[in-house]
Amino acid sequence: MLQKGDTAPEISADSINNQHISLSSMKGKKVLLKFHRFSGCPIAQNQISELIKRQPELNAAGIESIVFMYSSPGKIISNYTEVPGLHIIGDKQKMFYKLYDSRFSSKKIFNWPTWKNTFIAIRKGYFPLLSKFGGGITGVPSDFLIDENGKIKESHYGKHFGDSWNVSQVLDICK
Repeated sequence: MLQKGDTAPEISADSINNQHISLSSMKGKKVLLKFHRFSGCPIAQNQISELIKRQPELNAAGIESIVFMYSSPGKIISNYTEVPGLHIIGDKQKMFYKLYDSRFSSKKIFNWPTWKNTFIAIRKGYFPLLSKFGGGITGVPSDFLIDENGKIKESHYGKHFGDSWNVSQVLDICK
């Protein structure tokens, strides 16, 4: 598992808007990396929608965001829109998940916090989109805040499917 102080592994990929994204080109900026499940996951839909709405706050704090989903770009683009400072990357082969040691656990499907977060997301109008499933359903979110020098400032490996930093938590970490 990657920890505070480790050098962040390089990222070089195209976002769903065909913009080339590389971590090395973002030196001098803080970067939030988020690893979520597939694009049809109601929990991921809820959390990424909050990130899209609040990315201007992260931009004001000097933070670019990169979100990974283990879906193909075609399955992602119909659910999400990139906004300035937010880049969404499809990683169906889970190459970057492996690089950042993001976990997959079938046991997490059966714990109460996962279902609680699923019900919260559904209550907000985010439903499971079966046609958007890709790469399995067992991914557990992970989050990394990378400093201006490419070092991991903080890392978070989720304990269940809904355990991911929200924007307020990220802004607090940066204080």
